[in-house]
Amino acid sequence: MNSTTSGGTSSTISASTSDLDHDDDGPRMVAAAFATWAIALIFVLLRLYTRAFIARVLGPADWCISLAVFTSAACAVAYLGETRNGLGRHVWDIRKDEYPLFMRSFWFTLLWYTLSLALTKISICLLYLTVFTLEWAQRASYAVLTVVVIVSIWSNVSVLTACIPLRAYWDKTVEPTFCQPQSTWWGVSGLTVATDILIFLLPIPVVLPLKLPRRQKIVVVGIFTIGGFICIISLVRLGILIRQQVLPDPDFTHNSTPLTYWTVLEVNGSIVIACLMTLKPLVTKFYPDLLNHPDSEDEPSAASNDPPLTIGSKPSRNPLTPARRASWIEVADQNGIVDVMLQDIEAQGEANSSHPEPGDTTIGIAKTITDDKGNIITTEIRVPGSSFSHNDGASERTEEIGPEVTARSIG
Repeated sequence: MNSTTSGGTSSTISASTSDLDHDDDGPRMVAAAFATWAIALIFVLLRLYTRAFIARVLGPADWCISLAVFTSAACAVAYLGETRNGLGRHVWDIRKDEYPLFMRSFWFTLLWYTLSLALTKISICLLYLTVFTLEWAQRASYAVLTVVVIVSIWSNVSVLTACIPLRAYWDKTVEPTFCQPQSTWWGVSGLTVATDILIFLLPIPVVLPLKLPRRQKIVVVGIFTIGGFICIISLVRLGILIRQQVLPDPDFTHNSTPLTYWTVLEVNGSIVIACLMTLKPLVTKFYPDLLNHPDSEDEPSAASNDPPLTIGSKPSRNPLTPARRASWIEVADQNGIVDVMLQDIEAQGEANSSHPEPGDTTIGIAKTITDDKGNIITTEIRVPGSSFSHNDGASERTEEIGPEVTARSIG
């Protein structure tokens, strides 16, 4: 370690370290942190615009992701503090008076990292609750949300009580009365990975049965692929931490560069994934044929009797009785894909037995009932596994809707 002058400036490098490397990875770490955060911020702004001005369904999930990108920015600033006090440099280039400042910045990085991941996961779970309509999917979403909240509270409390008093965590002149054992941090890391995997797996049995046009299938597969990549990042990061524990690195401040890259990718990549799931209304607004237009013979066509069911479309805003909950799917009519309303999708397939006047029109499998001004009053939908009452005296029955209809649109 270099000696220091009384003024606190760097001393002349001793003969024992003059032939060692003196490169600094700090600027690259800071660039990675702020670049990934900027990308995450762009996606959050696109999401807020989509949800507020196109879908008009801004809710708690959106406020959570907004807080997540804010805490991610704080994490990037904390990385800046770390690099100014030693992160990225070799240990022999760090002054003794810099170490407490480095450790204090590291603690803030850990705090904002933990908070950002927690808020992102909570946002995704809240979004699941607005998308999934089947009872088992709702229950599973509540269960995963509960696990995420409990793990997040425990993780953040562990960080806040890293040492008591907290100053002892970075100031070795302060004698702590308590510090979290190493097993706590391993538990936090393991549960972080476990909740990542849970959130990734939860929508798969809901989304797979949906009959989507090929382009939408590609988009869904792409989102899940990126989500799986985030889980892999969490596992890689955990592997690096385990290796550092088994094989301690004396030059850890410089050799932590890969860990920093994986960390900022995990935090900001998770935010991007949470936003991608909500952007279909934005895409269809500016590129209406990109996702819905059939581009192959095996896709559902406008005249198909088996219309595509999609996640992420913007529903039409028809009047609805407050006591009833609405879901939305897309159906095909002779003019193309249209958005229609599906009431109480998870348990009912019934519709009104009478058809209000002055008129009603049948569009594919959707019956749209209008008033004398042409305004849509309601829409009845026939789906596999259910039937509707008719004026011709046919028997009326109600069955549970089949697996083809499993989600309402995000928007």
